[in-house]
Amino acid sequence: TVLGALRAAGATDAGYRAMDSLSADKGYRHWHADLSNAETPFEAAIGFTIARRLGKTTEPFLGREALDAAAAQGPYARKRLVCLCLDADDRPPYDPTPPGPEAPPPLHGAETLWRDDVCLGFVRSAAFSHALRRTVAYGYVHAAALEAAAVPDAGDRLGDDAWLEAGTWSIGDKGHRLPATLFLTASPFDPTNEKVKTVAF
Repeated sequence: TVLGALRAAGATDAGYRAMDSLSADKGYRHWHADLSNAETPFEAAIGFTIARRLGKTTEPFLGREALDAAAAQGPYARKRLVCLCLDADDRPPYDPTPPGPEAPPPLHGAETLWRDDVCLGFVRSAAFSHALRRTVAYGYVHAAALEAAAVPDAGDRLGDDAWLEAGTWSIGDKGHRLPATLFLTASPFDPTNEKVKTVAF
């Protein structure tokens, strides 16, 4: 059987958290955590799933008017989903050694997202990546937070990749700021999908 062949090759059973970890690696969105009816596909960085349909046809469908309005306003006029990986724990990938006392605490969601000294939003989902040996977190940064902090050209900053990447990012948790690396346009693991393309079915 397939299961027998997998186990013979060394595969073992994994719990439900494995799905969260693997999804975080590749940036696959979770409904209710990374996505809800309060976000547009553009804000969640999956606008490609509907952009072609919007551009090729005027055929009406449920939600069309809202999507057209969001596209006209700008994909990140309100907020934008970002990925942050904590800068800690330099053990090799898949090292089974338990994390030491210097490792950052696990994240559970609702931690704060900081660019330099400005809080821009909150973590919506987080999981530990066993491939990267990093905690990977996703959350939305908000234009309203930029405006409240009097950031120059606040209305355009969420669409400015260079400006976002030029900042120093961290995640606030229990009174501490944990240094992190920003990922905007590609997943932190296998960003070119080479590993996905080489899987044989």
